[in-house]
Amino acid sequence: MASAPVLAPPPADDLRPRHPRALPSGVLAGLILAALWIIAGGIGRLTGSDVVITRLLSFVGVGPLQVNEWMLPGLWTLATLLGAAAVLTSVTWFVAERAHGGRRPFVALWFAAIIASTVLGLCVDLTRALTYLADFGVRGATAVVVEVAPVAAYWGVVSGWIPALLVFRRVQPDGPRQRAWPAIVAVLVSAMLLVVVSSLADAARQQQIIQENAEAQGLTEEGGAFPDSTAEGDPVPAVAPGVSAPELEPEWCTSDKAMLLLGGSDAATGHRGQVIHLMNFSDEPCVVEGYPDIAFADQNGNLLDVEVLPGSSFMAADPGVARITVPAQGQAMSVIGWDANATDGALVARQLYAAPIPGLERGSWPVELDVVAGSGVEVTAWTLDPGVTAP
Repeated sequence: MASAPVLAPPPADDLRPRHPRALPSGVLAGLILAALWIIAGGIGRLTGSDVVITRLLSFVGVGPLQVNEWMLPGLWTLATLLGAAAVLTSVTWFVAERAHGGRRPFVALWFAAIIASTVLGLCVDLTRALTYLADFGVRGATAVVVEVAPVAAYWGVVSGWIPALLVFRRVQPDGPRQRAWPAIVAVLVSAMLLVVVSSLADAARQQQIIQENAEAQGLTEEGGAFPDSTAEGDPVPAVAPGVSAPELEPEWCTSDKAMLLLGGSDAATGHRGQVIHLMNFSDEPCVVEGYPDIAFADQNGNLLDVEVLPGSSFMAADPGVARITVPAQGQAMSVIGWDANATDGALVARQLYAAPIPGLERGSWPVELDVVAGSGVEVTAWTLDPGVTAP
């Protein structure tokens, strides 16, 4: 009688439970790592007011790095947290897949978490570097340093063992290796999105800080854009650009004989006027001729883009250039005129600069005028001030 054939036992791989739809171990470890990152930020946000607890948490990597993402305005917090989670997950996935088949999956997953945390820190450093370059140009490169990546790497060291411990038993060393390109694409896309989102979120955060500081000072956007100390712009030149110092006659109203004073302002329907005076404080008459040199600074201290034209305005007629003799203790005057402007959210005149004539050093006064960027003003020539009678 023929005996029944003896069937060979199935290969050991066939005895392993199959998880055809289970997440790759690297993805699962990355998701856990991302959750730990988000939780660390939440804990830091809640305990930030306690110095002792904050210092203790810093030993396990919980600090301002994660907390910053929780302090962004509106939905930017959610956007940056999701971006950070995507980077951590994709990089952990990629590194874990490259270490596939190793005999120590726990170590491989922990190492993947450290690399993912470092890459996340590099994304933050890159965002800061791009901000410096945008704000300061090439010279901003001198301020670029890699300072977040080491802190993030430390967090990966002290926290990365947790997802490794939870996931390493699921690793099948002899199982099929996943293709590399999906993980590579995920890493590149998530990193680029995080840099873009972080840049936009940082800009929104800066605007929030500016608004909070302005509101604390009782300012509103109705009076112009909120002051921004980081706003780009040029300083107001000390003298009119492109004008050489004039050779003045001895009887001229120089700074040792006369000084500029800010006069009163006036308004009519849709029109504005601001007077400046040249006061002769000496005991002898002095002379002045021509138009004063006028410039404005905005609320950020930068040169305001305003066209200054000599001539008449609605508020004052221009007498024309004439040699004016200002008696001792007397005054000359000039009127700056302009049409009223809408100031909501605009760069507006908050400092008025003036010199008796172009080429002389400018003085300045704080003002609150509705002269806005892109507008124009007219200024009249010097004339004797009829409202001041010399003794």
